[in-house]
Amino acid sequence: MIKKIYIILDRIRSVGIVSIFSFMLLLSLLQIFLRYFSFLGLRLFTWGDEIVRLSSIWVVFLAASLGVKEKAHLSVAFFLEKYLPKKLMVSVQNIASLIVIVTQVFLIYYGSRYALNAVGKTLQNIDMSIAWFYAAIPVGCFYLLMDYILILVYKEHPYSRKKLSIDKN
Repeated sequence: MIKKIYIILDRIRSVGIVSIFSFMLLLSLLQIFLRYFSFLGLRLFTWGDEIVRLSSIWVVFLAASLGVKEKAHLSVAFFLEKYLPKKLMVSVQNIASLIVIVTQVFLIYYGSRYALNAVGKTLQNIDMSIAWFYAAIPVGCFYLLMDYILILVYKEHPYSRKKLSIDKN
């Protein structure tokens, strides 16, 4: 049951990252095209740059959790493995995961409050609530929380591509 829910949420995250990034890329290319071919009577979107900048927040927060899942982030594991006994290293990693989990809970709570307080505020160049972009913080932190809990419980992420490819062999 947990695996099915995780797979659905993971697919939503992956599709979200690809969709938002593709939209940002296309909008940026269109803005560049319009900037250099303005003599044709085409005008730039006044809101284009703002939307691209704010959409990058979603990509960063969603991709950060994907990086945790796939162990793509830098860590101090090298130093832990070199200078600490294995038993102590596991304890330090568990404590670090707990600290991250507590931090994510705070970020989800305060990020949600901040996003909800911003519902009535709109962007400068388009009539769209800025809360849509602030919502990236609690949503991204929820994904981070979920991945760190799985890592804490299973000692490594049970649904990472590396783990799944090892299990198939």
